[in-house]
Amino acid sequence: MPILRPLPDAPDLDADDDVLFAWDNGATIAEFREWQRTGVLTVSMRVKWWWRRTRRVLR
Repeated sequence: MPILRPLPDAPDLDADDDVLFAWDNGATIAEFREWQRTGVLTVSMRVKWWWRRTRRVLR
């Protein structure tokens, strides 16, 4: 039993691996799939992903 409640936007643990990886890295699933398709990770994408991850921790 976890001590802290899961965050409200946390995906189900039985979700697809792509969904969990995207959520863990702060990306939306669409952004993550675009990155997989093109192989290009821009600085602005990385900053957005970092900010989403950091914002979750700060709440």
